Amino acid sequence: MRKNTYAMRYVAGQPAERILPPGSFASIGQALPPGEPLSTEERIRILVWNIYKQQRAEWLSVLKNYGKDAHLVLLQEAQTTPELVQFATANYLAADQVPAFVLPQHPSGVMTLSAAHPVYCCPLREREPILRLAKSALVTVYPLP
Repeated sequence: MRKNTYAMRYVAGQPAERILPPGSFASIGQALPPGEPLSTEERIRILVWNIYKQQRAEWLSVLKNYGKDAHLVLLQEAQTTPELVQFATANYLAADQVPAFVLPQHPSGVMTLSAAHPVYCCPLREREPILRLAKSALVTVYPLP
């Protein structure tokens, strides 16, 4: 039986929200109205990191150091531990995660931390063709100036 595909959105001061994939008729042209742009600067700063389920001892200090000026942080193998959710909601306007699979306590998958709210969010989940391991992907669109 195929599991439902969804993203979880974390925003400071709000309950976590489940985001379902748009229907087959939906397109980016049917996105939410644009809010604040991702950046007003000429360049966008992006951090991409396989955080390895936060198993390395100094993961939080590394994330704070390298992510402090990033407009987007794209994390792979992110577990939604209380520490990661607290960091995300304290430092970014939105955090979206697509769980690839659920470990004993916390879902793990790709996560995007952003300096703006996305106007479009499409969670995706599939299995690898040979090993059949669960994989997740996330398409998010942000307003630019």
